[in-house]
Amino acid sequence: MKHTASIKLIIFIFHFSFFIFHFSLFTSAQAEVKNAQDADSLYRLNDYQGAAAAYEAVLSHHFASPDLYYNLGNCYYRTGHMGLAILNYHRALRLKPTFSDASQNLQLANSHITDRITPLPRLFVVEWYEGLVTHLSPSSCRLLVVILFAIACAAAVVIILSHRIPLRKTALALLIADGILLILALLLLVASTARFNSRSQAIVLQPSIAVKSSPELQSVDKLILHEGTKVSISESLAGWHKITLPDGTSGWCQQENIERI
Repeated sequence: MKHTASIKLIIFIFHFSFFIFHFSLFTSAQAEVKNAQDADSLYRLNDYQGAAAAYEAVLSHHFASPDLYYNLGNCYYRTGHMGLAILNYHRALRLKPTFSDASQNLQLANSHITDRITPLPRLFVVEWYEGLVTHLSPSSCRLLVVILFAIACAAAVVIILSHRIPLRKTALALLIADGILLILALLLLVASTARFNSRSQAIVLQPSIAVKSSPELQSVDKLILHEGTKVSISESLAGWHKITLPDGTSGWCQQENIERI
């Protein structure tokens, strides 16, 4: 009897803790929704600095979404902070590559930056592939993989169970074509997930920064970059990032001068 009572008590404590945990998550989410709505109200009142602070507060509690980053980018654009605007438009697109409003506003913000860097020429196939990976989120790729896998399973069932030769031949052709597409979709999923998790790209946030030849303040300046320029981080060392520009130029800058997308 005592053993049974102990088990019941443990089960009760488990269920009660589970309820408290989910209730706290729900109340926290409700609070952040209200904070986001307050930020929206400040934006409509043209209090862009106050709205930016409110959106940043919501994001600091890990309630990130494409809309939050987009709205924050708009606040910074309105207040003339082009680096932060570009950073947050990129973050919105990182979560939702098909976010057309964020893409359009990013182009508008990029038109205000000083640096104009011509990227190195690349093969058409490489540009097409990278563009496809960029515009497909990992969730979209996973959905595509699931759909193609379901089609493959259906075709396999028809091949196994059907007694009609023409139908089996059609299902076999479908299975082969679907298998090829499934392999490609899996490759896209791997590439899209790797891109999403890498966070190797960053934005210059200072009005201007010196890119050094080595990770030392006394080293030679290779070039000057300005606020809003997008760079790729290839290496980090003791407070410095080694960065590469689209034209292939590379150098070192201090970590606090740029922020990862």
